[in-house]
Amino acid sequence: MEKLEGTVASGTGEGAFFLGLEWVRAQIQSACGFEPFPGTLNVVLTTPASVLHWSEIRKGPGRPLAPPASDFCGGRCFPVLVAGELPGAVLVPDVTRYGEELLEVIAPVHLRSRLSLRDGDPIHLTLLPAEND
Repeated sequence: MEKLEGTVASGTGEGAFFLGLEWVRAQIQSACGFEPFPGTLNVVLTTPASVLHWSEIRKGPGRPLAPPASDFCGGRCFPVLVAGELPGAVLVPDVTRYGEELLEVIAPVHLRSRLSLRDGDPIHLTLLPAEND
């Protein structure tokens, strides 16, 4: 299994709105097997190898989050283990302001509290195999 290395960063709060949408929550439950905490943990990739590997991974289909209507933004998610122990997923919205080095991680728990994380703390994500592997 491949690992991505990064550090924790503050976000804009937009993830909480997206994860509050019922269709998003239902599709994440179906695709990833957990009810997401209504917020994301932003992780900035810190190694060139992690950025390169992620740029290749995100080209794949992931697990789609299809909006119920064309006026909503959809996305994809890629399952991971957070800090080697907690189930989660990297959320890739169809529309984003972030570069490839910033990941939005979702999980069934508030990751900052559960792992006692602060901005700048190192963290690693272990990519899980795709469903068809």
